[in-house]
Amino acid sequence: MRYPSLLLLLLSGCNLVKGPPRDHECRSTLRQIIGLEFAYYSERNAYSVHPVAIGFAPNQGNRYLYLFAPEGQLTRRDELASPPLGESVGYGPDSKKRNVLLEDLLLKLPPDLRAATGLRGTCPDCDLTIACVANLDDDPDVDVWTISTKDRPEAARGTPIHHLKDL
Repeated sequence: MRYPSLLLLLLSGCNLVKGPPRDHECRSTLRQIIGLEFAYYSERNAYSVHPVAIGFAPNQGNRYLYLFAPEGQLTRRDELASPPLGESVGYGPDSKKRNVLLEDLLLKLPPDLRAATGLRGTCPDCDLTIACVANLDDDPDVDVWTISTKDRPEAARGTPIHHLKDL
């Protein structure tokens, strides 16, 4: 076969015209976050709901809101004021590039999924669930994924679960 790399790209759901699927950002970033959380836990016997504590910040142009806890202030990616990084429990989407506000995404996040985020238990016997939320196509629906440090009925620990599809 002359073009094995092209065939692999097409079979993986990626094409040269559109690029990777839009939800790829969320899945890959959640895997990055959970890896950082596992490393943090191995050093401190605890997880953190503060992204800066584990060394996480999303790339420029992020389309997803990353939520580490059900309550608390989030770091904004626009001109409005943000809390100090050490107090933030997540990051909003890059509103300058994506034209969506984190408040809009929080309103569309189902309450049960928001309540499922955050730290449960007392460390070292604790677990953490993190969510990402986006509106990928400007309709009323949102795309929601979660990842957890514990095994869940739908997936093993460290595996993202897709709760709501936007596309």
